[in-house]
Amino acid sequence: MRDRGFSDRPGRLGRRGFLAAGLGGLALAALPGVAAAQAVRFFRIGGGPPGGTLFAAAGWISAAISNPPGSRPCEKNGSCGVPGMIALAQSTEGALANLRALREGAFDAAIAYADMAHDARLGKRAFAAAGRFADLRALAALSAESLHIVVRRGGPVRGIADLRGRRVAVGAEAVGSASLADLVLRLHGVSRGQYRAVSLNPEAAANAFADGGVDAMIFLARPPAGVARQVMEDHGGVLLGIAPAKAKAAIKADPFLAATEIPAAAYGGNAVPTLGVAPVLLARESLDADLVAAMSRALWLAMRSSASHPLDPATFDAAQIGRRGVPLHPAAQAFRDALLREAAESAPR
Repeated sequence: MRDRGFSDRPGRLGRRGFLAAGLGGLALAALPGVAAAQAVRFFRIGGGPPGGTLFAAAGWISAAISNPPGSRPCEKNGSCGVPGMIALAQSTEGALANLRALREGAFDAAIAYADMAHDARLGKRAFAAAGRFADLRALAALSAESLHIVVRRGGPVRGIADLRGRRVAVGAEAVGSASLADLVLRLHGVSRGQYRAVSLNPEAAANAFADGGVDAMIFLARPPAGVARQVMEDHGGVLLGIAPAKAKAAIKADPFLAATEIPAAAYGGNAVPTLGVAPVLLARESLDADLVAAMSRALWLAMRSSASHPLDPATFDAAQIGRRGVPLHPAAQAFRDALLREAAESAPR
């Protein structure tokens, strides 16, 4: 089952788009030490499970920052990525696996939810045994992912409280969507042990839902998510909403959450109130500053030229990037500072 999001090709930016970006000296100033031609560098990004939007986002980012040797230059309708880079999106069980692999050096960058990144940096909760990941840094913020709660249309489950005693697919990891599902269920009077949590990634959960192996799916995704769309179109799935009072209580328990809604246009029908949390592209602070500056530029250009992208639209619009959970990498911060200076200098007087 394929995710249908991010279908455009962000690694390409036409000459007109490049010139309209108004980079001038900013692009060069942000890239000290990056040569015009260089040896191939492979760059591994931890994404998420196949069928999930974190994996799709990692694929989009990989395309945006890649620029293999021999590619046409950006200003000639070629690649606007980092010269010599071939970035690879890696499938994983999820954000927890990504953070562990990043810490161990298996990945150069990884995507994780802001609350988990915060916990990893401080060595809290799921990361207490490993201790502080003190040099964890953010490169960019992604658009918030929404909690999807999918049940069978016309079935016995009409509200979240009806999931008591039911089999609920909550994700392959014990954190992320699983911990958020547990929080939401507790707020609706369904404590742990009163439902059967089934650890499945989104694709496997969709298959289990179709076969009757689970009664509900709870997962985080950026709508419209291909897995959710297919379950609803082909297997009679319907979304359950979270009432504002329950959402407020959840945010009090976890301040990295935000009240949001799944828009009506995502899957048809009505808009559905729910909770959201922002994923963040992460790396170690030791990642080369010139490389981070080049990646920031490539992502900025790709975002400006793409009609559909996974990045938070405001990720380059301010000196900070909101609820990211960890500090920005110094080179990513410097790139944003340069953008703000360029905008201020070019503003009408």
